[in-house]
Amino acid sequence: MSYTIDELKESVNSIPKFIFEKEKNIFDIGTRGFYENPFTDVVAYILDSNSEYKGRDLFLKYLLQDFPEEVVDSFIDKCSTTTQYTTGMGNRIDLLLYNNSYLILFENKIYHTLNNPLNDYRDDITSKYPRLQKFFVIMSYKKEHVPQDWKYINIQKTFYSILKDPSASLNDKWDYFVKDFLLQFSDKHKLKMEQDITEFIENNFSKILDARDKLDSYILGLAEQIKGETDIRGYHINNKNWAKNEIAIRFYPFSDHNLTENNVTLVFTNNGKLNISLYYYVDFTENSLEIHQNLGENKFELWEEDNICCLKTIEGLRYSTIEDATSEVIVQIQNMRAYYSKKMQEKV
Repeated sequence: MSYTIDELKESVNSIPKFIFEKEKNIFDIGTRGFYENPFTDVVAYILDSNSEYKGRDLFLKYLLQDFPEEVVDSFIDKCSTTTQYTTGMGNRIDLLLYNNSYLILFENKIYHTLNNPLNDYRDDITSKYPRLQKFFVIMSYKKEHVPQDWKYINIQKTFYSILKDPSASLNDKWDYFVKDFLLQFSDKHKLKMEQDITEFIENNFSKILDARDKLDSYILGLAEQIKGETDIRGYHINNKNWAKNEIAIRFYPFSDHNLTENNVTLVFTNNGKLNISLYYYVDFTENSLEIHQNLGENKFELWEEDNICCLKTIEGLRYSTIEDATSEVIVQIQNMRAYYSKKMQEKV
């Protein structure tokens, strides 16, 4: 589906903003920290009798504070866990906590809607474990209207209470690991913002795809325009592994195999400015001073990368309009050709 520019602008203007940066913890780094499966796996480890986490008893007491005392004591003494348990109908139960007397079924909802086949969960467990006393629990960040005979545990409030307990200690790596886990899910502001982002994507997914398609077409058209005006060998659009939230177009002026790597790069930076980077594949020590002086020491910042000469527009001189930036790309393509024409006449 295609949308008008005004429709896309309206969606862009409604993107939720993170209003502050909080200290990162281990669950922020390289993980899907707010997803339900990692959450369930960590909870299962903490609760299991074989856990190396010494604060397990305290965790259990808070998590099961609305359960009969004899049930809590029984699980503190001994219990096992199973995650992603498959019912006879093929549905998956998040977590089972059990011992020889009791079984608790946990369905974890971080912030997604509760629409799981709870009846199948209950019927399957009831038929397979008839002699165990069973409890059924919904764990969620937001308030849920749970079915009759199901219990509700508020993740944020429970985890916050564990963190604030004066008996909680930090003595080994597991204490620090669990503290980070509790911090991740007791921060109501962080979870609220994550939920807002998820809801925005779900509500605007087709618009996001259309905007991305329009952006790709625009970048491609711009690259083709510069190629047509400069008769360069080619270009490469890098929109995946450049700097975060930035897009770069490398323009290659030369066809000669000795010069093919030299390029002029237009960078769409994440602050809305446009930067020009230049890559001269010549010895840095021998040539950098001359290149820098020719192009303008007050205009470009010079750096060395693998002994080649690299330059980029000084921060305060970066471009605000596409027209100005593309004009500069064309000028720098001409300058690069002039430099090699002078220095390596026989190669150009």
